[in-house]
Amino acid sequence: MLVRHHEKGWRIISHATHALLAGKIGNCIKRTGVLQSHWPETLTAIINHDDYMVDFSKKNYLTEAGTPLDFMMDGGDNKDAVIHAKSLYKETLQKSQWISILISRHLDFLYKDLPDKEMKQFLDKMHEKRKGQRKLYAINLGMEDRLYNVLRFCDRLSLIICGEEVPKTGRQLEINSSIDGETYYIFQKEDESFGVAPWVFAGDTVEIDLEYRILEQVKFSSNKELEQCIAHAKVQLQQIILRK
Repeated sequence: MLVRHHEKGWRIISHATHALLAGKIGNCIKRTGVLQSHWPETLTAIINHDDYMVDFSKKNYLTEAGTPLDFMMDGGDNKDAVIHAKSLYKETLQKSQWISILISRHLDFLYKDLPDKEMKQFLDKMHEKRKGQRKLYAINLGMEDRLYNVLRFCDRLSLIICGEEVPKTGRQLEINSSIDGETYYIFQKEDESFGVAPWVFAGDTVEIDLEYRILEQVKFSSNKELEQCIAHAKVQLQQIILRK
């Protein structure tokens, strides 16, 4: 989950909500070439790319001080990473090989530098599997790269927005180098909407929204208490506008 300080306590956004926002962003991107093919599958991969990331029954989400743990502070361990990767990948194989291509690329992006033999063997297996999956859909590696770069762009832009990382001064913040080899930037405009350059969306304005929760309790005695507090917190809606 994404945790940020708030004047009333903590602002909490789940990984599933972040991924849904990534999907909303992706659905507004101008689609050409391979992006016009099997778009529901591509969009599903974007929305599902962070599934199985949070499970209160299996993992602690509190810092040593008893405050909610942001995912960037969570080093995790190799075993958890392997379980996450295999669980997510297994689901994609049952749903769609197209989706599996994109999710496996993302798992490779997340875990390729993990010093774990089991993970390396798993990533190698996915790499070989993608050859047959590309053949099934008659796409080449370049097309696969373009598809995955859309996921990367949407994922990173969503994380920036959810994490409230955009400077208030109008200064540009790099999103990443992704779609069509371009490097993208986000900045805040005077009307508090966001600009993205170069513009990659189909229309001149993108209007989407994002759910979040505010926890007024600052510290928690247990993981279970945090889970229950999140479950009972009022859901609020943030309106997000991107303008060309």
